Amino acid sequence: MLENTIIMKKKIIDFLVLVIIGIINGLFSTGAGQILVFYYIYILKKDTKEAREKSLTLIPVISIPTMFFYLNKSNIEIRNIIVVLLISLIFGTLGNKLMKKINSKILNFVSGLFLIIFSAISLWRLYL
Repeated sequence: MLENTIIMKKKIIDFLVLVIIGIINGLFSTGAGQILVFYYIYILKKDTKEAREKSLTLIPVISIPTMFFYLNKSNIEIRNIIVVLLISLIFGTLGNKLMKKINSKILNFVSGLFLIIFSAISLWRLYL
């Protein structure tokens, strides 16, 4: 009985985290995957590669409603979307294969480094 209660609480927490990530994805159109990976690695103590694979699986699903919302509000051509989609499929598959060969600590370091660099550039442009 206690085990079922613990499992149910974990499922509720996972659901709430996904709701929050969905909201962040809708608000900022980026960053939700990083938050999801952080949640899986540091909160749930999952393997880095497993966390990234789950993120790559869940984020497109979360992004579909957002995509249709923005598509109706912008002047993006369907042809451009198809080109980006094809490029993403090809290089996303390549990146996934490379990820499986790279040490988890290096993946986390490089990911964190990208976040720091892009954040610094964003703050630089915003305030200077």
